[in-house]
Amino acid sequence: MISRIHAARLTLGASLVAATAFAGAFPGLAQDKPSHAPAGAATHESAAPAAGDGRFTQAGITVEQPWSRATAKGARIAGGYLRVVNNGDADDVFLAGATDIAERVEVHEMAVIDNVMRMRPVDGGLVVKAGESVELKPGGYHVMFIGLKRPLREKETFTADLEFRDAGTIPVTFTVRGIGAHNSGHGTEKPAGAHGG
Repeated sequence: MISRIHAARLTLGASLVAATAFAGAFPGLAQDKPSHAPAGAATHESAAPAAGDGRFTQAGITVEQPWSRATAKGARIAGGYLRVVNNGDADDVFLAGATDIAERVEVHEMAVIDNVMRMRPVDGGLVVKAGESVELKPGGYHVMFIGLKRPLREKETFTADLEFRDAGTIPVTFTVRGIGAHNSGHGTEKPAGAHGG
């Protein structure tokens, strides 16, 4: 009897971990709520950068505070978040990327389709206008790591090459935060099952 109770507790614990990982990985996914910002709109707000995050600059483009979330064992996708600042005189386009930890790196967005918030690739890449910045954050534009080759662990770092139309390939380092981290602040956590905007 005791062993059955113990086994049931282990199964329940594993289910809670898996549910937390999914809810934390993509807040806002499949939520029935309208979008309040036009597609392609740049955002200029940002939380304070977390300690240890960096800035990576090349040909007028600066990538600031790249970060990702820890993933559950067996997860095949993960999100990446950062800010892109265009200090140049011409628009540029964030196209895609590459990394050793995943098979593909794409730029995605959250969009309202049939009154449901869904995730999809950004067609043609994400435009970063001259003199402006674009925030990639939970619930909006984000980097998608597809086909993870291993779980991401909190407090580790990993490298990726981000591809821009004009600035070329910019090597960056992502910091992995907790499974429920929501912004680029000091490891801000959200409760399991919470959704982001």
